[in-house]
Amino acid sequence: MLAVLLLPEFSELEAALFLEAARRLGLPAYTVAKGRKGTPALAGSVWTPTYAFPAAPPPRALLIPAARRPERMAQDPAYLDFLSALWEGLEAVFLGSNAHLFLAEAGRLPSPVAAGGEVGEALKARGYALLPGPFARTGKVYGTAGGLALLSALADWVGKEVAL
Repeated sequence: MLAVLLLPEFSELEAALFLEAARRLGLPAYTVAKGRKGTPALAGSVWTPTYAFPAAPPPRALLIPAARRPERMAQDPAYLDFLSALWEGLEAVFLGSNAHLFLAEAGRLPSPVAAGGEVGEALKARGYALLPGPFARTGKVYGTAGGLALLSALADWVGKEVAL
């Protein structure tokens, strides 16, 4: 089972790509957020999560899509408690284009990690080592450049191509 964590003002493109890829692979997936009310996305859509934190079944993998100011949510005890409760049971954590900042603030971002552009520069300034390429895995964490790199990372994890 795969889960997509909906941070406020998340990238609906990354979330939708991941959910569609999971569907095509035959993997059950759901969305989860702090509460069940609608969560606004970057392009203006509003998504109603399938589950709120306490009711969500434990996933095997988690996508944290890009979001506006993701590091702010890592200061919210509800997000930290959710992440702590499922961290050990996760096989993979996929990071959207800037979700690295959420995991770094939460103290769970490994080094080295794949990240590009401004996010990579921000992580370098914090002392993280960067890996080249659109995605790379360190432990259970797949750092990605976001977008289609998420599909490549998911394909790497499941061991087969994702046809869209």
